[in-house]
Amino acid sequence: MTRRKRVLFFAEPATLAHVVRPAVLAAALSRHGYDVQIATGHDFEKLAAESGLVVRTLDCIGTNAYLSAVRASRVVFPLEVLERYVDDDRRHISDFKPDLVVGDFRLSLSVSARLASVPYVCVSNAYWSPYVAARTEIPAHWSTRLLGPGFAGALFRPIAPLILGLHALPMRRLRARHGLPSIGLDLRRVFTEGDITVFADVPDIVPGADDDGGQPQRYAYIGAVPWSPVADVPRELLALADKQRLVYVSLGSSGNPALLSPIAQAVADAGCVPIVATGRASDGERRMPGNGIACPFLPGDKMARLARVVICNGGSPSTQQAFAEGTPVLGIPGNLDQLLNMQFVVRSGSGLAIRADQVDRRRVASHLARVVEEPSFAANAGRAAAALARYDAGERFAAVVRRLLRDA
Repeated sequence: MTRRKRVLFFAEPATLAHVVRPAVLAAALSRHGYDVQIATGHDFEKLAAESGLVVRTLDCIGTNAYLSAVRASRVVFPLEVLERYVDDDRRHISDFKPDLVVGDFRLSLSVSARLASVPYVCVSNAYWSPYVAARTEIPAHWSTRLLGPGFAGALFRPIAPLILGLHALPMRRLRARHGLPSIGLDLRRVFTEGDITVFADVPDIVPGADDDGGQPQRYAYIGAVPWSPVADVPRELLALADKQRLVYVSLGSSGNPALLSPIAQAVADAGCVPIVATGRASDGERRMPGNGIACPFLPGDKMARLARVVICNGGSPSTQQAFAEGTPVLGIPGNLDQLLNMQFVVRSGSGLAIRADQVDRRRVASHLARVVEEPSFAANAGRAAAALARYDAGERFAAVVRRLLRDA
């Protein structure tokens, strides 16, 4: 009997998305007959296990350390961490002996997979492609709160390549130590380095990510990778949706929970009903302003279907979840990833953005009123839904894997 091809997924638990996205793709690949396992850290390993796959314990800095470094603008993965990661990657690869490895934000795989002579697929977002036209904005930071994002941004822009280069420097040193060619000091290259890089996006919203004429099959769009907690919508919310303008509020695993209260009040100020997912199991259900409700967890896809607008952290999983239901968004981006994604959301006309360091009740209420009242936002979100529907991420990803293993 021919041995099934083995694929090992590495999910760096920086945020929830980097675990559930590879878990969904891994489960899809398993259904295609591959022998699949997934390695991740402790933060979200229970969710990875729900995919029905064997879960390996991965050496990771963890979500709290990641978010702390991002908020302080520190280098997230210094050289010593990357070296440790390479050792752990190679241990898992040696043990499972995969024909292919797949990584979501596991940056060390661009070294460890090559050292192990195993083909490597990188899962990323299209707005990180070196071939996408996007501007670099200063993330929410103490300096933007002290000086304002406009003035702080004007100081940041001339030195942005230097600052981002410092974040890419550990990878340059790591590759040099192991005799691999440099990929420069472009953080976009670091985030998208693989034998093939797949983008969990669609070109209708983020165009041009695969526009590398020299390597036409080096990048591939696979579409959004949908995931939502398995849960029912509380019955009273279904009743509210028949009579009220519901606004679903969820800032995800990387949002600032301190913003939930002023956002909920602003939703009520705009004449809407806030339905808030706090994301914390320790929270109980409680009332919110404007007859709203807060719950620890809610099924985001079903809530997006009921809501007139989704208010989220501006990250691609949240905005894509809303667009899949044809619902426009109000993004509250704080980190660079979210700021990049929201550039393209705003360009598409499917939503508006307020930086996390500029949130106040009046601004949120006025932006929300625009998204609710102006028909163009819902119309453009409907077009985004049609674009997303044309892409089956699981099938497209399986096609990439088949091609890479056939050519290997």
